[in-house]
Amino acid sequence: MFRMWSLYMKRNAMQCGVFWGAVALAGGWDVHADEAGISSLSYYADVFDGAGMDAGNYLASVHREPASRSLAGQGGNTSSSVGLFDIVSMAVGSHPSIESSIGNVLRQEGLVDVARSGYYPQLSAGFNSGRLSSHGTSQVATLSLSQMLYDFGKVRGRVGQAEGLARKQKALVLSQVDSVALQAAEAAIMVHRYQVLQVIAKEQIAAVRKVHEMAESRAGSGLASQSDPVQARTRVDSARANLFEIETSLSEWRERLRLLTNGPSEQWVAPIPENLEFVAKLDVPVDYNALPEVIAANSEWQAAQSELESAKAQRYPTFAVEASSNQALSGVNPNNGEDQGSFNTIMLTGSSFLYQGGAISAQIRAANAGMAAAESLMAEAKLNAEERIAKAREQIRGAKKRLAVLVQRQKSMLETRELYKEQYTLGSRSVLDLLNAEQEVYLATADKEDSRHSLWMGVVNYIAASGRSREAYALNGKTIHGVEVQR
Repeated sequence: MFRMWSLYMKRNAMQCGVFWGAVALAGGWDVHADEAGISSLSYYADVFDGAGMDAGNYLASVHREPASRSLAGQGGNTSSSVGLFDIVSMAVGSHPSIESSIGNVLRQEGLVDVARSGYYPQLSAGFNSGRLSSHGTSQVATLSLSQMLYDFGKVRGRVGQAEGLARKQKALVLSQVDSVALQAAEAAIMVHRYQVLQVIAKEQIAAVRKVHEMAESRAGSGLASQSDPVQARTRVDSARANLFEIETSLSEWRERLRLLTNGPSEQWVAPIPENLEFVAKLDVPVDYNALPEVIAANSEWQAAQSELESAKAQRYPTFAVEASSNQALSGVNPNNGEDQGSFNTIMLTGSSFLYQGGAISAQIRAANAGMAAAESLMAEAKLNAEERIAKAREQIRGAKKRLAVLVQRQKSMLETRELYKEQYTLGSRSVLDLLNAEQEVYLATADKEDSRHSLWMGVVNYIAASGRSREAYALNGKTIHGVEVQR
């Protein structure tokens, strides 16, 4: 465990507050100053306690700050911001690929009913007209009923194959839900990242403008070279260009988020939930057999096994009971020679194919090949999941290590900047040194935020790879395109 400390709580706290308050007034930039007069940069100045810098709980702790500073630091907008879980739910509920997958499920379930119809009686009617016997021309209406009694597993195999493919389609729906959820979560984190970087970039502009004012004042008083304000003005322009680049990236990711969620174009993402790492269940073993891709491959194997059973059953006869009744509407009934007579029959039948050109053997070979391919797909799905999970874990672990270092780096640069500012005022430090210190403060702050969002990216990728998207984002039990999402 560790504790978070803010720079303004150090011995130079009052100086930092006055400094950043002046920056906000002089620069004309909205730096989200809080009630104490401290700009939102104080949020980015949070540091780990010097002893035992374990960043393991950093993800949750950054949200325990006062609301005013947390909002400024995360680039939020209380009036229209949307949370990560809501964004995922919106994307899943509106994405056309999920609706298409659900349509495939409904189609395959219809084919299951088609296969099951083989268990039920088959009723048919017909009409024949012409010279049906030596008795002359007649018109005969026929009604027939057939009920399969035993077929050595032909119908059972067709039903099993259809059910296996239906389960596969359902698993593919879950896989598509997980995929869309991941895309939405990544887009939300990227929008949030650039929201935060936008705030940091504006604060950098305000800070460099303050240096420019100091340089102009000293140059006008003859205490510094006339080149000092020129150098400072160049850094202001550079910082503004950087801000424009960040805002361009922010607009691009907002557009992607809009396409995924079918929401507004100027969408603000609320602070990332503090329980995101908790719902990912990083310490809980992953059940690979419950992954949608593995379920789909296993269902395909079951379908191939049922296809094999049905193909082998084709070698044996099918027994059925058949009943028929025909009525001569005009002329003579060809079955009994009676004028406009009727004829009824009921019989037990058995039929079997003697030769189909090798079709049965080919079906058996195809089913065996399908089972082997499905087994390979299961192994591949588990291997891919293990690789993605391992990669996500390493991303999380690496981000935590970087955070611990970057927080210390930021702390050191903030202290260095304040020292250089005092030395520049006294004339013992050049304006270039002070400008470089401001640039290093910006880079340290931006790098820390990049690592923090990289940590969140690793978490959402782990959630997707472990098949926990529906549980983590509270999608289980919700109705999507008319279908309830289940585990």
